[in-house]
Amino acid sequence: MKRKLHKNSYPFFILFVIHTGLLFYTFYKKKPRKPIFVLLMSNIGMAYLFEYIVLNIFQAYKYKPKIISKPYLDNIFGAMLSQTIFVPFTAVYLTVFKMNWLKRILISFYFLAIEKLFIRLKIYKTYWWKSIYTFLLITIFFLISDLWHRQLKKGKESVMFLSLFFMTMVTGANLLYVMAVARKFRFGRGRFHSWKEHFIVAPLYSISLSLFTAWMVFKNGGINGFIKSFVFVKIVDWCITSRRIVKQNFQSFLLNNSIHACMICLTYQYKKWIYDVVEQQN
Repeated sequence: MKRKLHKNSYPFFILFVIHTGLLFYTFYKKKPRKPIFVLLMSNIGMAYLFEYIVLNIFQAYKYKPKIISKPYLDNIFGAMLSQTIFVPFTAVYLTVFKMNWLKRILISFYFLAIEKLFIRLKIYKTYWWKSIYTFLLITIFFLISDLWHRQLKKGKESVMFLSLFFMTMVTGANLLYVMAVARKFRFGRGRFHSWKEHFIVAPLYSISLSLFTAWMVFKNGGINGFIKSFVFVKIVDWCITSRRIVKQNFQSFLLNNSIHACMICLTYQYKKWIYDVVEQQN
């Protein structure tokens, strides 16, 4: 981390304050808060999958917030600010306060203007991505957020399960990012694991574990789901370790098993919150 705030960081910091304030205002004004939290995590999860495909795999654009010294980590951090804070926080606000479509279109133009400004300031660079994609997809995302919120409160099983998956995945993916920055482990093939390679492989690891764990917890109660989930993640860990797809402290018994156990327990807690949301509406 750099001690002195770079000039590139200020626009990201300003947006962080604005959109975090928007989320705090939403939680302050609206109750109950569990449906808002579940919607938030679901929105972040959907945005995370989108960003994984568009940025991590196809390299559509590049962020330059100059917050982290390593360029690729800095790029991913900029993407995380965008896809876990700026857009999802706004979508939650619009959904919860039931804003009309004129306001939603104006907010889409707001994000379009931010993108143009970031390009002008040279803190964001596009490769094959076009600004019209930003406007259209953000507008669609606002619609999905509304539909998701309604179907969740109705108790639609597929939405409940996917919400659980997204909540688990977002938690795990953010934890993996922190662990990678802290140099606890890195994913890849071969002797040298590049950051680009890590951020293609690591999300797949997080997605697969989260999907299986969410399914086991969603369909099973008590210790049964916990054991099945834990056995699965340990098998996956053994496979990637034996094939040397991960290096550094991944095999640390205490660290590795503590993370997996905590993630499974959190998934059970998330499941309870999701069912609480449905019960509150019935």
